[in-house]
Amino acid sequence: MKLIGKGYYIWIVKNCEQGDPERIAELVRESRLSHVMIKIADGVFPYNIDLENGYDYVRPVIRKLQSQNVSVWGWQYIYGNYPVQEAEIAVKRAIELGVNGFVINAEEEYKERNKAAAASRYMSLLRNNLGSMPLALSTFRFPTYHASFPFSQFLDRCDYNMPQVYWMKSRNTAGAQLQRCINEYKQIQPFRPIIPTGPTFKEHGWVPQEREVLEFMQVAQKLNLPAVNFWYWEGCRRDLPQFWNLVRDYAYDSPAVVKSFPGRYINALNSKDPDNVVKLYHRSAVHIRAGSAVLGQAAIREWIAKLINEHAGAQFSLIDETADRNIHNFRWQVKDASGGQLEGRDTMGVIDDQIRYHYSFIKPA
Repeated sequence: MKLIGKGYYIWIVKNCEQGDPERIAELVRESRLSHVMIKIADGVFPYNIDLENGYDYVRPVIRKLQSQNVSVWGWQYIYGNYPVQEAEIAVKRAIELGVNGFVINAEEEYKERNKAAAASRYMSLLRNNLGSMPLALSTFRFPTYHASFPFSQFLDRCDYNMPQVYWMKSRNTAGAQLQRCINEYKQIQPFRPIIPTGPTFKEHGWVPQEREVLEFMQVAQKLNLPAVNFWYWEGCRRDLPQFWNLVRDYAYDSPAVVKSFPGRYINALNSKDPDNVVKLYHRSAVHIRAGSAVLGQAAIREWIAKLINEHAGAQFSLIDETADRNIHNFRWQVKDASGGQLEGRDTMGVIDDQIRYHYSFIKPA
């Protein structure tokens, strides 16, 4: 199962919605998450198992999410002192739990001397025993800062690279951080498809800004990255619920997935940035709705901004669409302020990939 869309890391399952699989699954549906990564091992030990009664918090969550076609990956933090034993517990847990993929989280400990051999040994055992199960590396965002880390030894047997693009104490923008991350990894062989992990947590007084997290997702889309991840579920829900809502309401689809013009339009609305929407219009486009009409991008942007602000906490959804050459007819829905559904019925004339005229009719669903 390829990863396309948004995903979240879970560290301690019982701290996520009190470990309730039904509630976790409900939030996954609401947030349109395509995948979840759950910690299943730490070093040579299994993880998220109650030490007193042996209860495995992971198993029922995996079963529930997979029943909803959500891809569930296991992850393990490794130290490299006992690579064979770490690989053995990773293989055991991954197979027993039936995860769809596995993430290797390697950090400071692997910057020590002579850890390259441990990385190769660990990865060889994983690949030989997990067969075609997709593997990913989660580690530092800038390889040039960590010359002693054995990037190649890990990536050689990985299918994906999931760098931690956290911009604490950085003067560069989130988008620039992500672009630099990709550029630096292109210098390391083998290069693997990148699915970056962004921050929705606070640490030592640092908190990302909402516009930065939004930019992170927007730039990832522009770079045609198939998916994005966020660290981490329970920290975000507990400390920064506004960031959970931000990620929830953002429609992340790679350009390869969203091909229709109405699909692109709805995605632009869900970015909550009027400029992303108005750039789809020709500079002299006409927008017509009940009782009024406006001409030009500036006037249309004013209407778009009002529409987005009125539904800031809601997700626009494309219901259906038809096309006849350059004319697109489509229906969409969104919740109003009182929780009711509104339905839009729109017709667009699109020439040279720009909207020339746009008729909108909005009514209660």
